[in-house]
Amino acid sequence: MTGITDRIQRLRDGMLDRGIDAYIVPSSDPHMSEYVAAHWEGRKWLSGFTGSAGTLVITRDFSGLWTDGRYYVQAEKQLEGTGISLFKAGMEGVKSFTQWIADTLDRGSCVGIDGKLFSLSQVRKMENRFFKKGISINKEHDLLM
Repeated sequence: MTGITDRIQRLRDGMLDRGIDAYIVPSSDPHMSEYVAAHWEGRKWLSGFTGSAGTLVITRDFSGLWTDGRYYVQAEKQLEGTGISLFKAGMEGVKSFTQWIADTLDRGSCVGIDGKLFSLSQVRKMENRFFKKGISINKEHDLLM
């Protein structure tokens, strides 16, 4: 799992350089395709999780993957030993990744995303949730390049 931990550390280095406290890596491309080309498989490359649906959140000291019931068993196996925590989306008591970020980050924190990989409505929902907590979004950086 050294490759995964090395890639996550390089991402964290890029986050630190840009003043980003958390970075969200979705399973999408700029066209919101159901199945994305290899170039857009950043979540898979960073985490090792090969399911078609999931969102990876990296903070300066934590990594978590949110996925749905189709992939719980697969994700548990593929994330084993990576240091990435699995969040079973849809299970009672499991927060969405946006709520987890809002509840975890401090006021004044910054969340980074590659703005090309989120729909306008997704970004607006994140902005509304984070604004209430004093958290900003930086949409300018593809930190996986």
